[in-house]
Amino acid sequence: MKSAKIHFEQNIIRVKNLGAIYRSINSQTTQILDLSDILRTQYIMLVSALDHFIHEIVRIGMIEIYNEDRVATKKFKEFIFSIDKNILFKKAVMVEIIDKDDFGNTIEPYKKTDWLNHQIRYRNGFKSFQQSDKIEEAILLILDIDLWSEVENKLNINKKFLKNRLDLIIERRNQIAHEADIEPTYQELREINIEDINDSILFIEALVEVIFDFCNQK
Repeated sequence: MKSAKIHFEQNIIRVKNLGAIYRSINSQTTQILDLSDILRTQYIMLVSALDHFIHEIVRIGMIEIYNEDRVATKKFKEFIFSIDKNILFKKAVMVEIIDKDDFGNTIEPYKKTDWLNHQIRYRNGFKSFQQSDKIEEAILLILDIDLWSEVENKLNINKKFLKNRLDLIIERRNQIAHEADIEPTYQELREINIEDINDSILFIEALVEVIFDFCNQK
């Protein structure tokens, strides 16, 4: 679990570094130079950091369930695997059952998880775990909780507000990523400011901290 958190923290440092670059250049140039695209890049990378964190913590949690280090959830038991020959499902399971030591002697079977790791990446790789409902859906694979009610209790913030705040951040990211951040009516760039992105970073950091604490408890 800790590796998912470490990767998130590293990704957030990259996001914050962009903000530092923005402030540094902005203090040395005139308004003629438009630096707003640096802030837009921050938005995209911030959401990417969240998405990557959820993917990783779910992947790790599912492997822990398989290894019986975590209680299996209803959604985990319903997870559908591929039996396509290119996924090598059958071969992978067979390799798991029997193994030999360096001298060719059969040793006690143990659980290899390469096949499961590949399956999880294969099945979840195309999914976006960004919007509030998608994150809740993902976490249910490894933890049977009412996620947003638990987050509400932990942060003492109304869950409707929490979900709406997150979804607005995702919507803003999508405007940048899919619409070039151009307002459709007047065909002009939407306004963006550093205070907004900084608030969004703080919110995502707090959210990830809480989700990590829940998932890390098993």
